Amino acid sequence: MKIAPFIVAGGLLLGQGIQAAPIDAPGATPDSTTPKPPNLPGSFEAMDAKYKAYVKSELRKRSKSSPCNQFTVHTRREWGGMAKSERKNYINAVKCLVKNPPKSDKKVVPGARSRFDDFLASHIQQAYNIHVNGNLFAWHRAFLWEYEQALRNECGYKGAHPYWDWTKYYLDPASSPIFDGSDYSLGSNGEYFPHGATVIEAFGLTLTLPPGTGGGPVFKGPFANFTVNLGIPLPDPQPVEGRAPPIPSSGRISVNNTVLYVDAKSGLEYNPRPLTRDISLFWSNQTKTSDVEYLLNCQDMECLHKTADGWITPDPQQPRLHAAGHLTIGGLENDQFASPGDPAFYLHHGMFDRVWAIWQAQDPGTRTYQVAGTKTPFNRPPSANVTLDDILRFEAAGPDYRMRDIQSAIDGKFCYMYE
Repeated sequence: MKIAPFIVAGGLLLGQGIQAAPIDAPGATPDSTTPKPPNLPGSFEAMDAKYKAYVKSELRKRSKSSPCNQFTVHTRREWGGMAKSERKNYINAVKCLVKNPPKSDKKVVPGARSRFDDFLASHIQQAYNIHVNGNLFAWHRAFLWEYEQALRNECGYKGAHPYWDWTKYYLDPASSPIFDGSDYSLGSNGEYFPHGATVIEAFGLTLTLPPGTGGGPVFKGPFANFTVNLGIPLPDPQPVEGRAPPIPSSGRISVNNTVLYVDAKSGLEYNPRPLTRDISLFWSNQTKTSDVEYLLNCQDMECLHKTADGWITPDPQQPRLHAAGHLTIGGLENDQFASPGDPAFYLHHGMFDRVWAIWQAQDPGTRTYQVAGTKTPFNRPPSANVTLDDILRFEAAGPDYRMRDIQSAIDGKFCYMYE
């Protein structure tokens, strides 16, 4: 099995400062048939209020014997709204996962050194099945749930999983409670060094990501000197004075100077390196309240999952919230395969899941069990549509899930809501 190092095609990540080579392969053209979200009235605040009212109403109807009711639901809170003691409890639980032994099969994931690595390995193994396609939202919802359960059941975490509200900190993410480098943060930005753009090549496209405000290893806070064990290192950023092509890394296969694939086995071997970040104001500016509202005004799931990654064209104003959250952090988060190696990954996906939950609650009868899209990135190669009976796999991170069992956050195995 071979996996692409960074799933990019069509219109993903394109915009000011982002360059892409043309695509000639069948099925690789951005989808221009789906209309952009209509410009409907609906503020983020109002839609969030409707979501909370809906969930609370549903839970009040349920008896105490129901697996999920108003007395048993866990409430996920924004990181900055948590007490310092609660944040410290979460940080300590993550560090516990880093110390605990892995459950991955050593023959399959020889590089895993911890329980934390099991989740990173799962994401690497499934990456081609869960990005820019119909599985994006659902797979990551269950993945985050399994991570939360590991924190709670294996490492003594007491709360529900936190999230990072991008809209609160988009002007200066590095000064936010998440990245300010304090003892109650998830560590600092990467150490700054002058650098140019980061170039990522895959699927016949070249993405030139503007330089951020760090670029080096995380140097302050609880995750300073943190080691990432799995994945293939991305090309180094360009030097400031040059525009040299990216340096190929071991394990990448290049054809005509275009990186096409990373062998899955290489990505699962032991590749220790420092956790890097390169916080980007270019990308954080695409996580404003208005950007969230733009996505929430989608009227169907097809629009939602495509708009989240920016592959409905032509639409130059289209935000790319899923990608933008990752690329705001930069560094390791520029790698859609190894990105769970940064503990901040999980808070980003907490917010991403929150957006989906709010969207579902605007019309729960229609949206809760609505699926759309196919099973391959950008439908390349063309593949079958996702269905509610599909089985999604999580390797050592957790059990398999049926798609329909992931759709509601207050049914099945799940029982949580967002503050």
